[in-house]
Amino acid sequence: MIAFFETLLVLVAVGVLAFAGLTVKKLYQGQR
Repeated sequence: MIAFFETLLVLVAVGVLAFAGLTVKKLYQGQR
């Protein structure tokens, strides 16, 4: 049960980081 929770937490963290990275990338390209 704990392993499942940790895996879910990692997936959420990776998803948030990927979303933030894409957002920053779009904003950076938009400014140039």
